[in-house]
Amino acid sequence: MAFRTPSTTDTSSQDNAIRGTNDDAVTSKLSAVNTGYINDIFVKYFVKRPSKRPPIINRGSYVRNTGLDILITKFLEVGGEKLKKQIVSLGAGSDTRYFHFKNTLRKFHKYFEIDFPEITSKKVAIILRNKDLSHLIGTKMQIGKGGTEIYAPDYCLISGDLREWEDNLVPRLEEHGFNRSIPTLFLSECVLIYMDPIDSNKIVQWVGDNMKVAMFIVFEQILPNDPFGSVMLQNLRAVNIELRGIYAYPDLQSQKDRYLRRGWTHAEAVDINEIHDLHIDSNELSRISKLEFLDELEEWRLLATHYCIAWAYTVKDAKDKSLFDHVKFVNYERTENLSYLTYV
Repeated sequence: MAFRTPSTTDTSSQDNAIRGTNDDAVTSKLSAVNTGYINDIFVKYFVKRPSKRPPIINRGSYVRNTGLDILITKFLEVGGEKLKKQIVSLGAGSDTRYFHFKNTLRKFHKYFEIDFPEITSKKVAIILRNKDLSHLIGTKMQIGKGGTEIYAPDYCLISGDLREWEDNLVPRLEEHGFNRSIPTLFLSECVLIYMDPIDSNKIVQWVGDNMKVAMFIVFEQILPNDPFGSVMLQNLRAVNIELRGIYAYPDLQSQKDRYLRRGWTHAEAVDINEIHDLHIDSNELSRISKLEFLDELEEWRLLATHYCIAWAYTVKDAKDKSLFDHVKFVNYERTENLSYLTYV
């Protein structure tokens, strides 16, 4: 696959389109919350115009959110509460996990979020307007860089461009307490895939080379070359969105190889179908099946096949390898008819 080098105008225009995906993602999450799929009392603050999404989108939002939360929660359990751990959310947008975890007493040393200043400035304003959010950050919260950043003892919102990772963002992170020596989770929800692989690979390589103990979790689109994938990309290009990384990591094996070829200790990748069918508790599947009627079964299966969650960890000291033994999905044995759970 040949790549065209984008012009400055192209890049700026596409950056604006990518920033717009944040509004769509948070609106879809709120739809899933309002329909009863997801429990999140904070996402409502980040949506100006709530919109009810179709059942297929609500279920996709649920499985995405549930799958990621399973792995993130298991990471936070690594080594017990006394072991300091930090999270770095790349392109965090309007994500509310910090607030949700803090409110449910999930323990972490520090939670960093990074995004374009156009996004972080809006997040700062929303946090300052809503006491439910600012109260969780605490009274020691400071605002910086013209209202685009927040600094607090366990939370840091930084504005910047991920393409300037090592030269700009790493020093900024370290300025505000980022620690290379403690277990660190790097989270990317449809973020690295928007970047040129040259730039995203630099982040993965830097983490592997410089962190003592680290984990990476990504949620991304895959399978660009089949009919459904081709249409998916055409629809995105129609709104000026280019998935620059999808041809470099087009399937589950290449998602794992992204890390293994750079010396990471272990990597896994599963599509959303597998998470839905095998890794979510039967009681939960039964519960969500009663929320609304889903008659787009074939479309759901196709959509879920074209999204994946991949995760990997790297450890410098062999004695730390066992820390991540339990950071994986549980396989549930099914006695129910899954088609029933999908249709009802």
